[in-house]
Amino acid sequence: MKLKHLKALGLKWVILITALYPIYGAITNASLGNVFLISIVLLGITYVVGDLFILRRFGLIVTSIADFVIPFGILYLFGQMINGIPTQTVLPAIAAASFIVAFETFFHIYMEDRVLELGPKVYEKRRQLLVPKKLRVESSEELFPYEAQRKDAQKEETHDPEKE
Repeated sequence: MKLKHLKALGLKWVILITALYPIYGAITNASLGNVFLISIVLLGITYVVGDLFILRRFGLIVTSIADFVIPFGILYLFGQMINGIPTQTVLPAIAAASFIVAFETFFHIYMEDRVLELGPKVYEKRRQLLVPKKLRVESSEELFPYEAQRKDAQKEETHDPEKE
């Protein structure tokens, strides 16, 4: 495993502890060991599924949605095991998942730039996955007249050897 991934895992673990401990430690009275266990399970699942698989293929928005759904499900199940009362596990799970999504948005930008090192071509590939070519809307030059004028001016400035 590369050092970049270890740094990312450490940063993500700090984000998860920061989001989980105030809610589950203070509000639901979960022990520190339970919070660490929840954070380790969340770290493993969300890093592999969300950050390495979904982020690489679909981008920030889809990953943020997955980073809400996956932690909510896991936190709800752990809340059921800790509390046993269904009504007291939904709100902490929603709050913690919301905090995780808020923090992880910045983490995803870090992942794309520093860890996964995705170049500018990846955005075109993602667009191909999400919106196939046959479903895209075309725009004519009349919608952007200044662009058309600029292109015409560039054509006139270039030297064409066939005209001579």
